[in-house]
Amino acid sequence: MQYFKRLAVDRNVGPVLDEIAGYSSAWAAQTGRQRIRVQAEANAIPLRGLRRSQIMGRRRRDVHESRFTSLADRFPETVSILKGFAKELDGRPGRAKIALLPPAAQVLPHSDRGLYYKTRDRYHFVLHSRDGSLLRAGDEEVRMQTGELWWFDNKAIHSATNDSEHSRIHLIFDLLPNQENPRATADGESPNPRLLLQTTRTQSFDHAADAIQSAVELYLAICRTPTRWQQVLVENDLATRAETKPLAVIAELLWPDVGRARRRRRESAIAWSLAQLDLDAITPDRVGRAITEAGGIKAIDRAWREDREALLYGGGSGVTACRH
Repeated sequence: MQYFKRLAVDRNVGPVLDEIAGYSSAWAAQTGRQRIRVQAEANAIPLRGLRRSQIMGRRRRDVHESRFTSLADRFPETVSILKGFAKELDGRPGRAKIALLPPAAQVLPHSDRGLYYKTRDRYHFVLHSRDGSLLRAGDEEVRMQTGELWWFDNKAIHSATNDSEHSRIHLIFDLLPNQENPRATADGESPNPRLLLQTTRTQSFDHAADAIQSAVELYLAICRTPTRWQQVLVENDLATRAETKPLAVIAELLWPDVGRARRRRRESAIAWSLAQLDLDAITPDRVGRAITEAGGIKAIDRAWREDREALLYGGGSGVTACRH
């Protein structure tokens, strides 16, 4: 199968179910998931959620940082199991929740888009499903059973249906792989953000658009190896500022001698480029060319200020990216 892979069976679900039973009011503590149209019929107990780290106003689907929620303190055994899965699967924990789908309810067809999801894998640990949990992704369909751990491709169009008379409960979590990296170097190791930063700062570019391409490559390396980047931020006393303005920090570190207005335009160009990558309008190696064809950094900056929302998620004020 292309979109699903069963990784384990007959895992112990008792500790999680005991914690849920001991704090049944947790289902009503946070109802944000139900405000999402495709998931309106589901309930959730969020254990890990995003940290407030907006990238130039981008939506939550593009925020990489996550943290344990206040509710997680009431679920120590579940948190321990989640950390165990992360170690077993060699990944760093992202967002996580316990999800309940009532009888006859469904999660409508959708795909999880954005930079956060693009770099992470989605897993389901089935906690309670008396008749099996029906999930679809692409043209495939599976019925997950209690105690099973599954990977599935949430970037594909997917949906879920509870066709039974009993509630279905899953622990759903994301992991950032420690090793897998589509932009790995020739020797198979992840790019080192520190080395990329040093190389880019000392490199001479014929065109400013090429400098933006290198900045985007640095950002992608940071997403794959955040621990290494955190060390760089701490050394430069920028860790706190990077939580809310990560692209501004990248621009400051790359171009410390560039004037503030010019650096801000470059920051806009980086954000625009990341949005085009998210929309699959360009590939990382075509960033410089796309900026040139869109009219250059100044044109992108003007359009960004006029209609950032459109440029982030498709279309927008006279600036378009070529598709390759």
